[in-house]
Amino acid sequence: MFRTTGVLVAAALGASIVIIPSSASAASDWKCYGTQVKRCATVWWDQTADTFRARAKITDVAGGGSYQVKVTNVKLLRTSGSDYVTVRSTKDYDGWHGTEDSAATATVDPCKFPRQSYAVVATFSWKGASSGEKTWRPNQAWGHLCD
Repeated sequence: MFRTTGVLVAAALGASIVIIPSSASAASDWKCYGTQVKRCATVWWDQTADTFRARAKITDVAGGGSYQVKVTNVKLLRTSGSDYVTVRSTKDYDGWHGTEDSAATATVDPCKFPRQSYAVVATFSWKGASSGEKTWRPNQAWGHLCD
């Protein structure tokens, strides 16, 4: 049986690697984009349960335009060579929110796929002074070191 000995965060092309301390019960490194509407995504590691899940959130930033926001179609992706394979997904069609919306997939044991890295992709939508929609994946992948 494989067990996790640590988490590492690596840029999609391996440009940088950061090892997350094993002392935390859950670790997350949100990657965000946007100024008036902030779109964030991460692969969340719960050390206690030894699992990964994809998480995404969108926030109407104070002082910007007044937007309603929603996040949908969140996917946890596993890399397979240069391709991505969906491991878990959630549609999260709970509608528009006044300030912030978030969604997460079900969990997966990352050691079931040793030597793989994981990514997250989600669809972020906003409406207000101007409207928009963007399907976005941070240029970052997360991976585990398993015994």
